[in-house]
Amino acid sequence: MLFTRGMTQRSMRAGAVTGLVLLVFVALVRLQPGGPDVARAVDDLAQVVAALLAAAACAVRACRSSERESNSWGWLAAACLAWGLGECLWAWYELVLRRDTPFPSPADAGFLLFPVLAAVGLLSWPSAVLHGTTRWRTLLDGALVAGALLILSWGTALGTTVRADGTGSFGYAVSLSYPLGDLVLLTLALVILSHARHARAGLGLVVLGLVLLCVADSGFAYLTAVDGYTTGSWVDAGWVGGFLLLAAAAHLHTAPGREVLRPGPARMESTPRALLPYVPAGVGLSVALAGQFGGRRDPVTLGAATVVIAALLARQLLAVLDNRALLVQVLAAQHELEHQAFHDPLTGLANRALFGERLRHGLELHRRDHRALSLLYVDLDNFKGVNDTLGHDAGDLVLQDVAVRLQAVTRTGDTVARLGGDEFAVLLEDGGNPHDVASRIVDAFHEPVPFGSAYVPIGASIGIAAVGHDEETPSMEALLQRADHAMYDAKRAGKAAAPTRGEHVPHAGARHAVAALTARVRWTVG
Repeated sequence: MLFTRGMTQRSMRAGAVTGLVLLVFVALVRLQPGGPDVARAVDDLAQVVAALLAAAACAVRACRSSERESNSWGWLAAACLAWGLGECLWAWYELVLRRDTPFPSPADAGFLLFPVLAAVGLLSWPSAVLHGTTRWRTLLDGALVAGALLILSWGTALGTTVRADGTGSFGYAVSLSYPLGDLVLLTLALVILSHARHARAGLGLVVLGLVLLCVADSGFAYLTAVDGYTTGSWVDAGWVGGFLLLAAAAHLHTAPGREVLRPGPARMESTPRALLPYVPAGVGLSVALAGQFGGRRDPVTLGAATVVIAALLARQLLAVLDNRALLVQVLAAQHELEHQAFHDPLTGLANRALFGERLRHGLELHRRDHRALSLLYVDLDNFKGVNDTLGHDAGDLVLQDVAVRLQAVTRTGDTVARLGGDEFAVLLEDGGNPHDVASRIVDAFHEPVPFGSAYVPIGASIGIAAVGHDEETPSMEALLQRADHAMYDAKRAGKAAAPTRGEHVPHAGARHAVAALTARVRWTVG
């Protein structure tokens, strides 16, 4: 679902407020108007307040959301709370004990719980991106994004952490956990945003907040590895801004029962979101190529680039297969629509439109190549009595049975049509003998149609209008008139007959009936 205009405006306002708060925070921490101690206190306390504010906002939204969204926001609230408690321990070391926080410390437990709990929240987001027919596309996009982020992280935080020494095995593991957890969390966030079926403003802000937090975490790991992190560093602004965006995302919750949905069919995902996985892929491959051409041929970077390229190729192959399957579905739907447009839904026979087109084509072939053709106009006898006595279900069954019998006694290339009601027509081309066909039709109607415990007798009056190869091509109206008059002759002769008519001037009642039939056929042909 696309963002509503109101939600977009609220998102922009939330982003603007977050940016303003960050500017004030950076000014206080970097300029230190009250001295280093005040700046450190502002830094630590701002991070605590931002994290706990985000936890509270996510918890409130979890309580007010539907069950599916409630789980996601509940896990995000737990993630923010864990990070906030870890920052409380960090602030305790610096502000109360008045000493630098050791690394690793108990505070790292809360910090490292954040990506785990946030990842669970993202995986439970009501977007269904890991289910159904999009599963493989989602997994390939995940490999695409993860490989690209690995290239970028290996060149900065992860690579520096791996090559660092002097923290011991446990400290080394903790240091590695930061960039690895950020890599997994960022991959999930970007993939879910690009595939989410309901990309609300809240999800966009959540992903943006997580991006800031992951960048800050990776920056912290990098600076710690090179022994360059101090409170007040630029990464602290990423933590504060990230949690403020999470709080803003939770605040943008639409009240239950008042969510505005756009009517109409489901929309395709927007182009920017569809292209989102390719952005880090392009950046990552560019960095890898720059390193290769610059002489920095790192096996990890090369392996990650290979994964990205393989995922790109597989993604494009999957897109080709998806497009092919979609084309097959479209063609099948088009064929079905064409069949419905030119066939009677009850009997499956050609309808007036198709019959008129075939008749026009047959007359054109006669005019051009002198091909003989014949038209049989079939009208069921006493059909109204079937509907009146046995009901319309019996009438429908009779019509369906008549259609089957007509097709059984005609050739595959002949056109058998239901013109409406109890009126049928058979168009014979390529020299078919109309009298033989009419005789077979009359014989086919000798057996009654079973309906429950009853048997419904059927009969038909058939009018034949034949055009020999040496005759002048008549108009469609004239040929229909001849067949219709012959059918009326059959009814007057006692029904269940099939006389042939030549051209003549019809009586007034017949002229009116033929005009109505001709108008219907000619209208459908255009």
